[in-house]
Amino acid sequence: MKPRRCKELVLGKDVVLPDSAEIAGGTIILQDGVRIGEHVRIDVSERLVLGKGSVLGDHTILRGRDIELGREFYTNHHAEIGGGSCFEGTSRLRMGYWGHLGSYSMVNTAMAVEIGDEVGLGRFSNVYTHGAYLSEIDGFPVSFARVKLGSRVWLPGGTVNPGVTIGDDVVVAVGSVVTKDLPSGCLAGGTPARLLKEKAYPQLLPPTAVLERVEHALRTFSAAYTVSNPSRPAVRVEGAEFDFAARQVSGPVSKASERARNLLRRHGIRFRVEADSGQYEPWR
Repeated sequence: MKPRRCKELVLGKDVVLPDSAEIAGGTIILQDGVRIGEHVRIDVSERLVLGKGSVLGDHTILRGRDIELGREFYTNHHAEIGGGSCFEGTSRLRMGYWGHLGSYSMVNTAMAVEIGDEVGLGRFSNVYTHGAYLSEIDGFPVSFARVKLGSRVWLPGGTVNPGVTIGDDVVVAVGSVVTKDLPSGCLAGGTPARLLKEKAYPQLLPPTAVLERVEHALRTFSAAYTVSNPSRPAVRVEGAEFDFAARQVSGPVSKASERARNLLRRHGIRFRVEADSGQYEPWR
């Protein structure tokens, strides 16, 4: 078993923590249902909170001073939080629920980083709070600055530079480099990124269009369902009802309903529910 060299390790219920994981630092809090992959390295000098139901993929690295990650945070393999200067007093990370770091993605926390809910950083994405290598007193560019990403942001294979603020409901095209602030609701892309369309998101679709997209997602993967209420809209999978207006699921948990919930998640349709004693319940 790898040594646990932290001041305090607080484990919730049903935490999966393999022998190959290394944990060091101050207070490390792994809430209920957290799953740690093989060869994960955690070194957080003051405090780490990993939210309920979160998953760290194999070979993930979490380093820094003060990190809080919300419910159902997820990393694919070889994702990293930390980087240069991540143990300085300026280092801090706050990320909301449903955060996603793709494989080989990186969030540097030399300076404070604030990330909202439902933010996805796709494979090979990078968020930097510092850019420096050559001598500042010889005129070379040096930058240390905070970064803020709003809620519902999708950044696949892109880079965010120090000092950037991105609003809510933003999509950034694959491979873009964001050097300036982006407003809420926009589609942006390019190197450097520029506005491609303002006020693009979210789109308020009528119930019939919502249901059409849901049915297409479920039919694509041969998931059985019935339309329980097209005016809301909603579908039923065995005994569970999926209400897309309220973004809730109610009724009994089954293998079929969990498969449907996972298929919908792949289409970005997520529900603030948890399976408790065989029934779906709202997040507590």
